[in-house]
Amino acid sequence: MSRATYNRMRHTFRHKMDLKSEWVILHRIAILANIEPVQYDCCINSCIAYLGKYEHHEACPFCTESRYTSKRRPRRIFTYLPLIPRLKAYFQNPEIIQQLSYRHNYKHTPGQFADVFDGSHYCDLLHTPVVIDGVERPYKYFSGERDIAFAIATDGYLLFKRHRSGPSANPMLVQILNLPPQIRTHLRNLLCLGIIPGPKCPKDMASFCVPLDDECAKLAYGVSTFDAIDQACFDLRAYAIQEHGDIVAIERLLGIKGHNGMCPCRSCKTLGVRDITNNGRVYYIPLTTPNVQRQTRPSVDPRALHLRTQEDFDSVLRQIHATETKTARTSLEKRHGIKQLPAFRRVGSLDSAKSYPWEWAHLFCENIIPNLVSLWTGKYKGLDTGSEDYEIDPKIWEQIGLETKKSVAEIPAAFVRVLGNIAEDRSTFTAESWGFWFMYVAPIVLHGRFKKDKYYNHMRALSNIMKTTLKFEITAKEIDNLEEEIIDWVKKYEKYSLSHLYLTRSLISNRYYYQYREDRLSTCVLTIHGLLHIARDIRVSGPMNVTWTFYLERFCGILKMALRSRSQPWSNLSKRNLHVAYLNQISIKYQLDKDPSATDYRGDELRRNEVKYSGCK
Repeated sequence: MSRATYNRMRHTFRHKMDLKSEWVILHRIAILANIEPVQYDCCINSCIAYLGKYEHHEACPFCTESRYTSKRRPRRIFTYLPLIPRLKAYFQNPEIIQQLSYRHNYKHTPGQFADVFDGSHYCDLLHTPVVIDGVERPYKYFSGERDIAFAIATDGYLLFKRHRSGPSANPMLVQILNLPPQIRTHLRNLLCLGIIPGPKCPKDMASFCVPLDDECAKLAYGVSTFDAIDQACFDLRAYAIQEHGDIVAIERLLGIKGHNGMCPCRSCKTLGVRDITNNGRVYYIPLTTPNVQRQTRPSVDPRALHLRTQEDFDSVLRQIHATETKTARTSLEKRHGIKQLPAFRRVGSLDSAKSYPWEWAHLFCENIIPNLVSLWTGKYKGLDTGSEDYEIDPKIWEQIGLETKKSVAEIPAAFVRVLGNIAEDRSTFTAESWGFWFMYVAPIVLHGRFKKDKYYNHMRALSNIMKTTLKFEITAKEIDNLEEEIIDWVKKYEKYSLSHLYLTRSLISNRYYYQYREDRLSTCVLTIHGLLHIARDIRVSGPMNVTWTFYLERFCGILKMALRSRSQPWSNLSKRNLHVAYLNQISIKYQLDKDPSATDYRGDELRRNEVKYSGCK
């Protein structure tokens, strides 16, 4: 309800009831919730927050815009909602206290991976002393029964549904891993600590993370908290063990260069390759080096990747900080692909090499699958098919589009949203749409549509890989098999061979998309290489369904629907986030039966093209 509508209602019924003003009501709610928002100055273009090393800056070092107006007022504000009081509120609710005991009561079965607590990173932390600001503490991670494990997530999204343009925002979420998997991604259980304003993505994401990093340190020391069940105070400790987000968000949080560095991958130290002939600047990671004389990098064995470690990150950062000239610093950053300290670094529970798993939705559904479709339709970065013939005839693709649109007409909406005509408009396809189409629709509508069956079989192999990665429980043996299947798929994608300079005629006839050509390096994007790290990520972090970010995408969708101001969208979103946090906090502290912040924006209204059949329940 808008303020104007509330004031009209208050005036209309003034002779029957005494309704307080909106300000009075919100003030009382704030007292009950006990959440004090903290406001920090930030750049007008959202390049930085004036925290940490930028605290005393008068202008942005990136865009040079002034910090203050002529009246010494900040030009833009970042509103942060502290995490500690919200975690403490959990222990005032007996039901939530029982739910938070899931982590402590979880029983790990060797060789079985069903949750984050089966991953080797968490298991190793159980035997590791807590480290805060480089100083070792006399207790170990998660040594307390009430200790909380959580994941940090962030992602950018466009406010007004414009394609790759327009103002954006970046919510910062915390997912409580202590909660059972069935409820931990429910909207009411996600803690939004703030929405980084736009209009652009931050240049230094770490500056916006300073308040949370400081709170992580306080939580690692322990915060006095009252337990409603035991009726006693205890030291609450909580540790971040994972960070979730898309590739760009993770690169910003980790402080790495990505495809602009010679080692583009965040998980391994494999050297990248660029298109030297055409003066390309982007580094790709094909297994096989292009078959030209100027390319000297040795080909890569996918079973012997040189994985990064926390010690590698620390060593490179020490070298960078020890340099005396900007030229030497830039050279080191480019060589190693690391440019600055990670955003969260005060507590040792986050490992730069293990706490940033490759995420399912962005890896498969928003990168690899759309890229394959672009290759099949001849619309991939201006490339032709080279020496292969994988393109599908446009008339056949039009028929595939019609079949796709009809394929989900009678599938319940709980399984998948309406799919549009993929041949006419792909902009309506979300990550969920791409995933469902590729795994369940594409194997049918693409059968017999390629000129050579090998492309269809290759597509089916990736579909099967995706289904395996979606298992709620997966064994060590299945992970080993998955790793071999992925290696085989990537090999076929470029038809890998260690002795690529001496290709046989048979091998040449089996090239797929890369074809060992320097001018086709753009087919070997970082996400193809990222597939090779999936098996290790499952061993380290648990199944991919516990690290994917569908919950983050859903939260961004809720924010879009909640936006009511186009002239001041970021302050509007921050206020909305604050009010939802108030209501959630009150619901938790006072054990209300229903979440007062839950809003069914759609109700029983059907979406376009949805049909409700009589007799269905």
